Formats: sequence, C-alpha cells, structure tokens
Amino acid sequence: MNIVFGVTTPRFFLRCCVGIWLSLTLPLYAHATETVSTGDLYPPYVDRSLPENGLMVPIIQKIFDLTEDYYDIEMVYEPWVRGYEQTKQGVHLGTFPYVWDKDRDQHFYYSDPVFDIGSYLFVRDEVNEDEWSIELLKEKNWTRICRPNGYSIEELKEPLLSLMDFTVYSPSDLPDCFRLLGTGRMDIVPIEKSTGEFTLFNHLSGLKIKVFKNSVFKAGLYFIVSKQRKDGEKIVQQFNAAMKKARESGEFDLWVKDFYDRLAVERQ
Repeated sequence: MNIVFGVTTPRFFLRCCVGIWLSLTLPLYAHATETVSTGDLYPPYVDRSLPENGLMVPIIQKIFDLTEDYYDIEMVYEPWVRGYEQTKQGVHLGTFPYVWDKDRDQHFYYSDPVFDIGSYLFVRDEVNEDEWSIELLKEKNWTRICRPNGYSIEELKEPLLSLMDFTVYSPSDLPDCFRLLGTGRMDIVPIEKSTGEFTLFNHLSGLKIKVFKNSVFKAGLYFIVSKQRKDGEKIVQQFNAAMKKARESGEFDLWVKDFYDRLAVERQ
C-alpha cells in the first residue's frame, strides 16, 4: 500500500496544482456562452461575403472580450425579423446593428452608438440633379419607397413621409430593393451610403443607380438588449464601458483599420 500511495500522490498533487493554476488564469466571472444575433447583407457592417463577416462582427466580439464580467458570446446569423423577435423575447443576449426608433425603445436597452451613419437616397440614374428635394421627388412622381423587411422607417417620417404621400414596400433584403429599383418597380431606396454602395459593388454590379449627395438623416448604429432580461442594463453598461476603453486606447480605430486593410487585400 505504501508503494501505491507513493506513486499516485505526485500525480494527484500535480492535478491539484494545474486546477489551481487554471482557476487563477481564467476570467474571474466567466459566464456560460451566450448567443448574439445578427443578420446579413448589410455591408460593410454585417455581410458574410466580407472579411470576418463584416466590420461590426469582430468589433462586437472584441468589445465583449473586454467587458468586466467577460461575456463569452457566439454569433448567430438569422433573418433580421426572426433575430430581432427572438432577442426581444430574451433568447439572445443582444442583437446588432440597429438604429433607434420609438417602438424599439419600448422593448430594448440601447448601447452607446458603435458607429454614426448617414442615410441617402438611391434612385435610378436618370436625373441631372446631384441633390434631392421634395420638389424634385414630386416632379418625378417618385412615391414608391423600398425598405427591406425588418428595417425601421421611423427616421424617414420627418424628412419624407410627413411631407409627401409615399407607399413603403418591404421585400426580404436590400439587394431585392435595388433590383426592383433597377427595373423601375421602385423609385427610391433610402439607406446608409456605404451600405448601399457596398451592396451594389458586391452583389449587383451593372445596375444604373445614382445616389444623391445630400443625406436624408443622421443616425447611430447600436447594440441592443431586451428589457425582458433582468441583467439587460448591466450588459449594456459593461458593453459601453468596454467600448469606451477601446476607443480611448486607440484599439477601436485599429480594429476598423484592420478590417479595411483585409478588404483591400481581398479586392486586389
């Protein structure tokens, strides 16, 4: 018995030491893995044809890696409406990227803006004017607006919908909107400028589309968390603190630069 005891004791001791070392080196408040929902075809922010599935995907991941409680997250790609509804029900820890609107504000906590964006009007390339105006839209009788299913129209109410009678159509995704615009079945696609340009470049090259140089509205892109989650406010607070830390240290700018550097290499 003494011989057996002498052989096994060092192994037992070694396992104990390894266990203690792991407990000290792992995050103190490690959570179980939780899912974060997002969609697709909203370049450059989320698009699975781009490096790391888009600009915001690795940034959201890295921000959570810096949170005080270390939220271990897994990205889930779903249709926008499904992901939004499941997040509202508390199935996912959160979702992104979303702009603010009145209805969403009732159900979600908003982070600080991850990016500031401007929305522009994309139309058929058949006008000489470089800037849009209500008078021009009336003159052209452009009354059919295309906005993909799940996209907010709140920000359009003041500059457009309150000034003129429009009909809003909602196909499944942004490329569908541009296809309908190109065939003359839609008149206007209001969308964030780089998102529209990326979509045309990556998926619909050859369409004769023009974008007016004056924006319709300015907004932020946010990470949002359901108010049904008891820890919802805490998640957003820690997300904001981690993002602020990354901005102040310069890490955030480096993440953005890294994405565009990779994109440039892919397009060479």
